[in-house]
Amino acid sequence: MDFTYDRLYAAVDLSRIKKNLDNIKKTLAEGTGIIAVLKADAYGHGARVVANYISDEIEMAGVAGVSEALELRKEMSGGRLYSPRFTKPILVLGYTHPSMFEDAIRNDVTLTVFDVENAVLLNEAAKKAGVVCGVHIAVDTGMHRIGFRPSEESIPAIKTISELENVRILGIFSHFARADEKAGVSETEKQERLFTEFCDKLEKAGIGIGARHISNSAAIMTGRSGYPLVRAGIVLYGNYPSGELDRDLLKLEPSLSVRARIVNVAVLKRGESVSYGHTFTAEKDMRIATLAAGYADGIFRSLSNKGLVVVAGVRCRIIGRICMDQMMVDVTEVPGCKAGDEALIFGEMDGAVLPIEEVAETAGSFNYELMCEIGRRMARIYFVDDKPVETVNYI
Repeated sequence: MDFTYDRLYAAVDLSRIKKNLDNIKKTLAEGTGIIAVLKADAYGHGARVVANYISDEIEMAGVAGVSEALELRKEMSGGRLYSPRFTKPILVLGYTHPSMFEDAIRNDVTLTVFDVENAVLLNEAAKKAGVVCGVHIAVDTGMHRIGFRPSEESIPAIKTISELENVRILGIFSHFARADEKAGVSETEKQERLFTEFCDKLEKAGIGIGARHISNSAAIMTGRSGYPLVRAGIVLYGNYPSGELDRDLLKLEPSLSVRARIVNVAVLKRGESVSYGHTFTAEKDMRIATLAAGYADGIFRSLSNKGLVVVAGVRCRIIGRICMDQMMVDVTEVPGCKAGDEALIFGEMDGAVLPIEEVAETAGSFNYELMCEIGRRMARIYFVDDKPVETVNYI
């Protein structure tokens, strides 16, 4: 398959995602189900294609809101992997406003609840639709975002939810705040203890709580995965939750690379300046290349005058301010480059590697954010065994 693209594209290696998933499974007890976290368009990788490619290997998908779930549930035109409707269970991991209940119920989306009032409204909506809506209970063991406190006072509230006629509790979960830090072991152990003890109390009170899950990517890596379900997020895509974890615990291969076209190569004379504000001035004659990539595509403006890209295997410095749609780099040491060639923004290309962690650190960010900021005007081109199999253009 040949592929075409406009300005730049994200190359997504589906074979690596599958390999990462296989390696994750090797760390888990037999029978453990995996919730593939596909929020933020699968961390920039493209949720529909990723979901359909690994559908047979996972228990369910986890998303941030109902809108993300609805995108997965639709039939689309566009490609073998992109087009099909995702049919496995989908769990919304965050809050759902009552205005979205009808859509969630109609599309068989499991919701998270953490207060009685919202659960009662959901029950009414489900009753009106003549169905039973599945929910997971969120428990706040220390993250302090959402969830019932793991206290005696919360038990009657959860019992009330469990007795609603058109709501069924299918699971219960919490989230670790510091599982990716060496200094966070004691707090992680405390959260796990609070979660386990609270779940046990609920069951003792006669409340059916379904499958427990608290293990995120970092917890999977460190062996805190003794639950019916685990949530595989960034590790699914081949990246590590932090630099503090021992990478020998789980072998991963990054699945995402961003590549942009060179659209112009020119000579910058000594004393001439580049881009908005003229923040870079040449101290000698040099060759510069303009890339069709900018901050509207998710290339952080903070990389201006300090970030790197790779051209023909050579690391080249970004010079001047990154613009909305374009950026300039010093290609003095790459005499053969020309308009139409590709430059690597991060990831891998033709044997060259520019790790996303390195780029994110230079930008004053971290790998999660850089992935999630990738814009939708960037094509996603999917590869299996190094061969392009599908192209998705959002616009």
